[in-house]
Amino acid sequence: MEEFVGFCSECGKPIHCLNSFLNGVDNKENGTLHCFTCYNNNDPKAIINDEQQI
Repeated sequence: MEEFVGFCSECGKPIHCLNSFLNGVDNKENGTLHCFTCYNNNDPKAIINDEQQI
């Protein structure tokens, strides 16, 4: 089963849950989502720190 969750905060790609598996990364501190491509192409700590400053 596939369920839409939201859009990537970096590139806008749609993120889905596939069979209860989130096809992306959820930043619970500020509620943002990242696709695996954006998360892996950036330093994960930098993404979290940049978003905390907003």
